[in-house]
Amino acid sequence: MEIREHILTNNDCYKAGRTIVPKGIMVHSTGVAQPDVAVFLRQWDRPGVEACAHAFVHQGGVVETLPWNWRGWHAGSPPGGGTSANNTHISFEILEPAGHTYRGGTLVDYDAAKNAPYFSKVYGYAVELCAHLCRRYGLDPLAGGVLICHSEGYQRGIASNHADVMHWFPKHGKSMDTLRADVKARLEGGDEMTQEQFEAMLDAALARRAALGPSGWAAGAWEKAKTNGVLDGSAPQSALTREQAALVLERLGLLS
Repeated sequence: MEIREHILTNNDCYKAGRTIVPKGIMVHSTGVAQPDVAVFLRQWDRPGVEACAHAFVHQGGVVETLPWNWRGWHAGSPPGGGTSANNTHISFEILEPAGHTYRGGTLVDYDAAKNAPYFSKVYGYAVELCAHLCRRYGLDPLAGGVLICHSEGYQRGIASNHADVMHWFPKHGKSMDTLRADVKARLEGGDEMTQEQFEAMLDAALARRAALGPSGWAAGAWEKAKTNGVLDGSAPQSALTREQAALVLERLGLLS
């Protein structure tokens, strides 16, 4: 599973800059029949949006929208005034397929058979993402309160009163219990990345970084460095090796 990064830097939640020590994962769904992740990235990447999850899971994979240790705005305020899961849980939103509407918190005109392939994809990515985060932060998905959905968060007094994802998962024979079990099985299966997979992912990540232009704060200095022959003008955001650093120092006349 490749996690594409698209941090919502214009969202007020990101700008708040508060961090947490992740103690769990809260699973959400978007509550709207919109499978296009670009719509959410566009709508949420602006000021005045009073929500921000750490990632979107869609039929093409996972998009990270906040650093994992950022305090998200996803769980809302518990009616009893308790501590919100915003302070403890990483969150992600699963995009729902097209074609249905809502009446309150109930899906209307939802075709489970037609949407089975879609659900299978996003559920699989959700399992992979949860396993990845559990490995990264040493979380046990079967421990109480660790891997929960929004509706379970409400029952535990750490989230607002929402139905997701238990308004949707059972239509496909799934529940949070099956999700927790599937994540645990994946962790115990030791689905380790091969060296070839790692190198392919690293090459892809480095290529994406090399294709980026200079950051705004460095653009002026970058142009001066090119003009004065210190740097060749390629790949401004790529890493600088020690041999490249030696060449830069030589061009600056700092090596005798």
